[in-house]
Amino acid sequence: MERENDISYIDKVLAGNVNAFSYLIDRHKDKAFNLAYRICGNREEAEEIAQDAFLKAFRSLKDFRKKSSFSTWLYRIVYNTSVSLVRTRGSRVLSLEEFPADAVDFLAESSNEDEAVDNYRNSLVNFALQKLHEEERGLITLYYFDELETDEIALITGIKKQNIKVRLFRARQKMAGIIKTAEKKNAYYNE
Repeated sequence: MERENDISYIDKVLAGNVNAFSYLIDRHKDKAFNLAYRICGNREEAEEIAQDAFLKAFRSLKDFRKKSSFSTWLYRIVYNTSVSLVRTRGSRVLSLEEFPADAVDFLAESSNEDEAVDNYRNSLVNFALQKLHEEERGLITLYYFDELETDEIALITGIKKQNIKVRLFRARQKMAGIIKTAEKKNAYYNE
């Protein structure tokens, strides 16, 4: 149903109703921004990437062959634009000192201790994610946050399905190591 709905709006745009493109923007803007943000790690750059991706999609809409969903096609644009930007500017590697010491640091922003622990864990996962290579961040985002199947991720990234599984495994291993190191650091500072 969603795919047909996107296609109907694409047909309207191609027929001359350029305002119909706003439906596609409204529908996909959050996921486009989130993918860009998780890859580049910067809110302003992610907004710019998402806007740029929608502009590229609009300009190339006549070339969209409708073999995949519009979202897959758009996310490929977002993914490639994000990875290209990170490569050209060089990725900024976060240090462990940039991560808060422990869940206590989150108490002021949380309503209770459980929420503080959850916020701490989420921040730790996001911290570990930002320490990965940009392509690994993209794969983790598409698979775990957007919950896409490896077939669709292969279409978006241009990486073979079998290779995606291997890269996801390696990225998870790296993240686990980063998290373990950060937790050791936190334990050291809290002694």
